[in-house]
Amino acid sequence: MLVLLITLRLRAPWCQSLKDKRSETRRLLSAVKSKFNVSAVESGLQDVRTLIEISAAALAFNAAQADSMYESICAFAQASTQAELYACEKEIV
Repeated sequence: MLVLLITLRLRAPWCQSLKDKRSETRRLLSAVKSKFNVSAVESGLQDVRTLIEISAAALAFNAAQADSMYESICAFAQASTQAELYACEKEIV
């Protein structure tokens, strides 16, 4: 059993306040959690109004499944928000 840790970094230049950013972040977190059944949180850059950092964790049976989940989550995050996905990193433990 492997643990997959994914960090998504997005840029949302239209956010004029932290309230705008939190709204977008909350919407994206909810979508990722419900679609992929993973644990996800806003993990960093919480005081920067135009940058979003989200971390997700999931269990995988093997490296191939972990890679597939990683690709699916990154593609979904990019397609489901207007924010620009500028980094998608993974760590398999």
